[in-house]
Amino acid sequence: MSSDTRRARPTIRCLVDDLGLRLPPLDADLGELDHPWLDELRRSAPTSPQAQKRILSIAHPLVYRLRISSERGATWVDAANDIVWLCAVHRREEDSGGDAYAWFAKLHATRELLPTADDILRFRAEAVIRLHRLLVSDLLMLVTRALARPGEELSSDLGEYLPCRMLVLSSRGFDEIWCALSALATDGTHVREQLRDLLFAALEAHFPGAIFETRSDWPSGQVGWWEAVRLGLR
Repeated sequence: MSSDTRRARPTIRCLVDDLGLRLPPLDADLGELDHPWLDELRRSAPTSPQAQKRILSIAHPLVYRLRISSERGATWVDAANDIVWLCAVHRREEDSGGDAYAWFAKLHATRELLPTADDILRFRAEAVIRLHRLLVSDLLMLVTRALARPGEELSSDLGEYLPCRMLVLSSRGFDEIWCALSALATDGTHVREQLRDLLFAALEAHFPGAIFETRSDWPSGQVGWWEAVRLGLR
């Protein structure tokens, strides 16, 4: 069985201690960093742990190995979050106390092998940043289309998640930029007010010379109770 949505990520400890990389800012996806081990992890993640051998020195949870040259990696499938984690990397030195499998067992014994609460927090923070970027990009694309088609109300599900309406009215050298964002996502769940505020702020920043205000009306019809409306004049 394969998963097209499964993500591949290193734990923070593995990234810093084993791969020797610096922890980048939150706007960087740890799973997309450029490194041979992460390339190999991404390649195997959709079908992991198929075609991988278990690390037998660890009875539970089930941890599997990856191999690049003389180095070995330990991976774990986090079904709850749909992630394959690269938990550790070490050089293979058979019959040595510094062998990779001895290193993996030591990390497991000290509870340092599997991802921690900090790893999950980092993953969720990155997801929020990715969503915000996608929503802002779709919002600005929609307003660009609306400016090219004045008088025509356009609608779109930003990021296939947040319904939005846009209308531009042009008269006597001025543009009225109307934007309505829904409080209900496409799946029926609630959209946080803070997220909508961030999107309105991005819209205002896109038109630095415009004056924006909150409105409770809409020029071509009714405003739903679930919609928040902003009007920009430029």
